[in-house]
Amino acid sequence: MGLGVAGCASGGTLDVETGPEATGAPAEAGESSVSAEAGAASEAATGTDPTGGAAEPAHAGIYTESQAGRGRASFEETCSECHTTGEFRGRGFQANWGRRTVYSLFRTMRSTMPDNNPGGLEETVYLDVLAYILKMNGHAAGPADLSADSPMREVRVAPPGSGS
Repeated sequence: MGLGVAGCASGGTLDVETGPEATGAPAEAGESSVSAEAGAASEAATGTDPTGGAAEPAHAGIYTESQAGRGRASFEETCSECHTTGEFRGRGFQANWGRRTVYSLFRTMRSTMPDNNPGGLEETVYLDVLAYILKMNGHAAGPADLSADSPMREVRVAPPGSGS
């Protein structure tokens, strides 16, 4: 899946979606643990922190292990003709994609790949490959498959705590 991290024949440009960065501010001194817990619950529900900055919602696993397995098979069958898995993890990939949303990566994959037929795969194949990429980058699996209705616009490609 061409994502602008390797020299693909398509030569397409990336459509970058950016947004406010997570701020994870610590609780004020003297703040009660009850109000801190309430604030954390509010942050998770609203996507903002009490200091006014945006916070990453706590989405526990937006793909399943079985979906990532299907994605690996699809990657090996379709994407590996032009790409290696190394292009989609590590410092280079995180520098390019870590702060962007999962939706931005999905949109780019869907509109540019495969090179000889952009958008020509079933949506589930793109989602499965995306689940595999998330797994390679340290995202935890969850109880439901990644879908077009998943909170992809609220989750960064770099998993929480990765420093990206």
